[in-house]
Amino acid sequence: MDAAPAWFRAALLPLAGIAAVLAAPAQDPEDCPWCGNDPRRLAALGSVSHGPIAVGFEGSSKDIRSFFEPDPWTFLETAHVRWASSLGPQRLSARDRKRLEPVFEEIAAALPDFPRPGRIQRLDPWERLHLHAWRLERFYERFQRILGVTDADFPATRAAGGPYMGNGPYLGEAEKFEFLLFRRRSDYQAYTERFLGVRVTDSLRWHHRDPHKLVGVLVCEDSDLRDDRWLYPHLVHNMSHMMLAAYKHFSYDPPVWLDEGLAHAMEREADPESWTREGEEGTYRERGRSQDWSKTVPALVRRGRAPSFTTLLNRHTIGELRDEEHATCWSLVRFLLEEHPEGFARFLGGVKGQLDERGYPSGHDLLGLQRRLLREIWGWTPQDLEEAWKTWVLEGGHAQPSGS
Repeated sequence: MDAAPAWFRAALLPLAGIAAVLAAPAQDPEDCPWCGNDPRRLAALGSVSHGPIAVGFEGSSKDIRSFFEPDPWTFLETAHVRWASSLGPQRLSARDRKRLEPVFEEIAAALPDFPRPGRIQRLDPWERLHLHAWRLERFYERFQRILGVTDADFPATRAAGGPYMGNGPYLGEAEKFEFLLFRRRSDYQAYTERFLGVRVTDSLRWHHRDPHKLVGVLVCEDSDLRDDRWLYPHLVHNMSHMMLAAYKHFSYDPPVWLDEGLAHAMEREADPESWTREGEEGTYRERGRSQDWSKTVPALVRRGRAPSFTTLLNRHTIGELRDEEHATCWSLVRFLLEEHPEGFARFLGGVKGQLDERGYPSGHDLLGLQRRLLREIWGWTPQDLEEAWKTWVLEGGHAQPSGS
């Protein structure tokens, strides 16, 4: 396993949200009442199988079930993600049903007998997993649009003669992305101790070297993540980090300002009130209330207190970022996404596609690389980007809701 410090980091909980979670009854995770593990119904739901599937750090879904027996686990594989979940059912409030109605309608267009939110009072474990999986596949498409790529751009193995796109079909990785969702922290800690050699307290992302894949392991016991309202944007935040890391193969960490700013931007597209705050090396920072950064950032710029882009370029770890720097990273990414989407796609591809003189991926001198890309794509210096961004902010750039 790859114990690279930048990937052994806790991805902390979004701030807010409390919901009741009922104890899960005994169940067979491969006996989903909504698709019956039938290939045609699974395909309509954008899925491949409920198992058995290879998922986790060692073994498969059967091994996870055996490890945590008699606790029930539910598994699902989609086009790009493998899932393992011990989450139980969840009650739906009227507000929850209203919020989920567009998602249910999307699914119902493909599978008409899938329950409508107006007719159900709770989601069972299979419905919860199908909903998360469906929505994350839509997010995968959103992220690909940001990168300006499709699945067809990524060959199964590195191809000679064409542009470098990594070493596999999943944005450059050989294996699908994975999420393991734990209902209880004690089970989560037992799992991390068994397979990572350490008892971890909060959610983490991990680069698994053999097979080469990126795994998000989330503990969903605390109130912030027991409610799917907050769990889904937290998944999006983590998936954004994982997808950017995977892009053109995970060989080195992308710049912190870009990585964190993009994850914040994607999370707040999913829910503008959600804020995942991260730590380093299995630790975490304090949690606080979510902020309206669309008001925070213009105020910082007007008062001359916004962190400079040069400062952000020289941040090397997430733990170095102060609150106002998180907000500024988010705002800079939103500016590039909304005003310069094609250039931003080129910038992301350039940052993640650097090769050394032998043709191997290299994270050497990422600061110099970013300066060169700014000049080649836009004719900007870092100061030019900062001034263009500030002008956009002061002219109401955050006045309109952001989205795909």
